Amino acid sequence: MVGNHIKVPPMKSNSDKNQTKLPWWVELLFVQIGLPDSWLSTILKKKKQTYTYITDKKKYIFYSTLLVAGLCYFYPIVRYSSSSASCIDKTTKYLKLNKGIYGSNEMDVNSIAVGYCHGGTLPK
Repeated sequence: MVGNHIKVPPMKSNSDKNQTKLPWWVELLFVQIGLPDSWLSTILKKKKQTYTYITDKKKYIFYSTLLVAGLCYFYPIVRYSSSSASCIDKTTKYLKLNKGIYGSNEMDVNSIAVGYCHGGTLPK
């Protein structure tokens, strides 16, 4: 019979079946570079402990991350507001010392200070 060809996969030995493919980082660090094997067992134990810790504390890690992200988001706003308030306070004190030049109305002095601290100039 011509044309009836059956492809048979190659037979694998028992040693090939029992070996699993190593992760790329194990291959690189411990096979290619040659780091000590004792380090591998330590790293794998720590990896397992870390995975267990993360799965157990997932809720707390999420809330902590959310808190840190919120602080990182709002810190520049708080810092800018604090700096602006400090500038307005110092400028108001300066303007009150020079009442004769800038007038005595409290509202005018504060308005001038806010304008100056946000990029304006002091009136002459």
